[in-house]
Amino acid sequence: MDGGRLASQGEWLVGGGEMAKLIKTMDWSRTALGPMASWPQSLRTTVSLVQASNSPISLSWGTGHVQIYNDGYWPICGAKHPGSMGQDYRECWASAFPVIGDAYVAAWSGKSAYLEKMRMFLDRYGFLEETWFNFSFSPITDESGSVGGLFHPVNEMTSQMLSERRTRTLRDLANKTSKAKTADEVFGLSIQIFDESNLDLPFVLLYQVDAERRGATLVGHTGLGPGTPFSPTKVDLSAKDSAWPFADVVRSGVARQIDNVDLRSLERKVGPYPELPNIAFVLPITQPGSETPAGVLIAGISPRLTLSDPYRGFCDLVAATVSNALANARAYEEERRRAEALAEIDRAKTTFFSNVSHEFRTPLTLILGPIEDALSRGTRVLEGADLDAVHRNALRLLKLVNSVLDFARLESGRIQVSFEPTELATLTAGLADSFRPLVEGAGMQLVIDCPALPELVYVDRSQWEKIVLNLVSNAFKFTFGGTITVATRATECAVVLSVADTGTGIPAQELEHVFERFHRVEGARGRSFEGTGIGLALVQELAKLHGGQVTVESEEGSGATFSVTIPRGKAHLPEDRIGAERPLDGATRPSSHVVEAHQWQEVSVDSPPAHVPSPAPVTATGAVAKGGDILVVDDNRDMRDYLVRLLAECWHVEAAVDGVDALEKIRKNPPDLVLSDVMMPRMGGFELLAAIREDVGTRTIPVVLLSARAGEEAVIEGLESGADDYLVKPFSARELLSRVRTHLEMSRMRKVAERGALELARTRATLLADVRRKNKELEAFSYSVSHDLRAPLRSVDGFSQALLEDHADRLDPKGREYLNRVRTAAKRMGELIDDMIKLSRVERVEIRREWVDLTHLARRVAQVLSKTNTEREVSFVIQEGLFADMDRGLAEILLDNLLGNAWKFTGKTARARVAFTCSEEDGERVFRISDNGAGFDPEHVGRLFNAFQRLHTDIDFPGTGIGLATVQRIVDRHGGRVWADGRVGAGATVHFTFPTPGKESEG
Repeated sequence: MDGGRLASQGEWLVGGGEMAKLIKTMDWSRTALGPMASWPQSLRTTVSLVQASNSPISLSWGTGHVQIYNDGYWPICGAKHPGSMGQDYRECWASAFPVIGDAYVAAWSGKSAYLEKMRMFLDRYGFLEETWFNFSFSPITDESGSVGGLFHPVNEMTSQMLSERRTRTLRDLANKTSKAKTADEVFGLSIQIFDESNLDLPFVLLYQVDAERRGATLVGHTGLGPGTPFSPTKVDLSAKDSAWPFADVVRSGVARQIDNVDLRSLERKVGPYPELPNIAFVLPITQPGSETPAGVLIAGISPRLTLSDPYRGFCDLVAATVSNALANARAYEEERRRAEALAEIDRAKTTFFSNVSHEFRTPLTLILGPIEDALSRGTRVLEGADLDAVHRNALRLLKLVNSVLDFARLESGRIQVSFEPTELATLTAGLADSFRPLVEGAGMQLVIDCPALPELVYVDRSQWEKIVLNLVSNAFKFTFGGTITVATRATECAVVLSVADTGTGIPAQELEHVFERFHRVEGARGRSFEGTGIGLALVQELAKLHGGQVTVESEEGSGATFSVTIPRGKAHLPEDRIGAERPLDGATRPSSHVVEAHQWQEVSVDSPPAHVPSPAPVTATGAVAKGGDILVVDDNRDMRDYLVRLLAECWHVEAAVDGVDALEKIRKNPPDLVLSDVMMPRMGGFELLAAIREDVGTRTIPVVLLSARAGEEAVIEGLESGADDYLVKPFSARELLSRVRTHLEMSRMRKVAERGALELARTRATLLADVRRKNKELEAFSYSVSHDLRAPLRSVDGFSQALLEDHADRLDPKGREYLNRVRTAAKRMGELIDDMIKLSRVERVEIRREWVDLTHLARRVAQVLSKTNTEREVSFVIQEGLFADMDRGLAEILLDNLLGNAWKFTGKTARARVAFTCSEEDGERVFRISDNGAGFDPEHVGRLFNAFQRLHTDIDFPGTGIGLATVQRIVDRHGGRVWADGRVGAGATVHFTFPTPGKESEG
């Protein structure tokens, strides 16, 4: 059949586009529909309607399910066109039938179907493609009245649905990573999102590039496990055999598309589909202001999607979002580092002032004390040991001040230096040799190994002196036996000074901190605790000033070696700071380091020599002060000698060099008082105090602590640790003598009282056989006292009432007022007796735990309170289902006190309200009784639960001051906690808890 004949058969088809032309020219006789001339009118009409529409529409007609569609439907067919025109619909769209099959079959039976946003995988380009559609199947009746075909309008939603899905992925990625504070968090949170987005990103690999651009590390992955040829954990950016172009992307900062990715060698599924991805993008993760990408993102492309421009744009946006999150995280990290640096500066400043103030106070005490003593004497002369001590400590103060100033000048760059060619070995040996008498006097050996160097070395001699003296004095401070070795040697381009010792060494975790400003190794055993923490930091800065460095090697318990390395020659030094050669000063003078180190020596300290004591001073009451034995404990020799000289005028004094020495002396011969420094080697003042208090034989000895730590917190810490007194240096001699005298007198009186108490205890020994009998007797005693005290009170109250009722006409108003006052006082006394007996019973009653219905008890208490004063209206709000595992009797006392207290303090409140509630907080049940009454000042909350403590006047709110103390003891006995908060005029709330191990609340 020729084309002209076919065309004439389609003359009834008017209008339409390309598909109308195709329909007219097709040989339909080869299809189940047969020639167009034989088509029924219903088919012709339907085809005409379809072709006239711009919407995508397809027909399925006849027993052969022949497909006819218009121009709008043409793109949906993809590569199937033009063969899909006239094809069996079921055959053409077999890949869609898992989704549309039921609706299609139902429509042929006459039931219309509409399907919205249906996801299906269509084979229209030679692979299964993920698509989305809205469509319907509508039956078309033919001339016989039966279903002749299906009207099938379609709207493809693929682009829209993919766009929404990818937008959601980008939104979630941005939202989640925006909270990241570190790069690791950014990568970890990103992978979580990618793992949920595997329809678009079947696999993702995240690599972090190191700062040197030499390598990259896998920091996140999804879809592909680590360690495969396609997902190495480490990448060498200089290698050329990688599966991905890492080096190219890092170098250029430009993304690369990789086609024909062959993942078959993995022999595993990658992504959600059986098909393996064969296209991937390698994208740089860039950072603002940096030419080098911070990372690389490798994203696989879905094998069931066409790689379109929107898809490429999505991958670019994924990388950009990760880049932004990483930039924000690094900005946060940088800000945090700045904040930590500022905090570290603040801590260093605080430590500095603490250390310096501490170090200044001891020498100031030893300067001011002897001077004040000299001024108080008629001769006003300072001489002998006092003059020597003042001079030594003035030198020490000068050394401290100079060290601080040197460090400040170094840090600000204002230090004036002159580098002179120097015989460094000779200078170093001379400086080290000044310590020889000190080292050998301590029973150790000083080895100086400083052979002549091949050339003069350029150093600032005064600064080099500080380096050597600091290191040698430091070695002596922490060495108690063996050898200190000072050596110099030349290397090819440098000179090395080493100071080695066989001392206590430095813990491994402290090595990286020893050169930090103001750092001191906690718990290190040394000859003294004195020091600012500047010495080694100063050595480091002075070494840098010479173009060198200082290092340390140490093993705890085996000594340490400090090495200072400075370059030979002068090329590394500023030309304007080079000085001319001059001879070394041969004069020797004791340096402040050596003078100070002399005070660290551990020497045997005996009692001071016998002397004729001056008349004992007179106390404030006029009595002559009694003698006594005092033990002085201080590691500073000058301070120890000064205290001994000061106290020996009135008492027998013995001295100890530290806590260990003191403890031995105390156990051999307990003194009447211990006067101890706080910071000492081996055992400090607080440790000594604890040891004294733990020993039954010494726990009553008065201990007075001396410390350079000033401030209220330091004093409170000392007193709370068990010290009887705490003196801050510098102190006056008169103040020290007065406090020592007072504590000795108090100790003497305490001993007298203890002896009396011991005698009394012996006479009552038969009454105190055991604790159980004691408790029973005390309880019986409480009842007896209750009865005995109440009887006369009842008489007072009864006779007073009789006088008022029977003889009121004989009494004047003043008399009646007095009798009313007597009755009121008797009533108050009765209440006080009841509360005291109740408190006594609370302390001694045997607790019998059971599940107590607190709601029921509280309502019963509220009813009683409401009946006691019908003129007042108090609203009680009591939560349902309040239970506690406790003693029922004590529960009644607790609620009676707390609800009664709340009821009382709302007495002057309009619309008074009392509530009893409970809530869960941090895994425990917290009960609360709150009111809107008078409240209290939060400043006094610490006194609230003390017996007989009242925060309001008796006129405003009468009471005994025992109720809340009783509450606290009930709660304590049940292992719970109780606390309160409130505000004046705004009510108060009492919170309490009861542990309920092994059983849940029944409420």
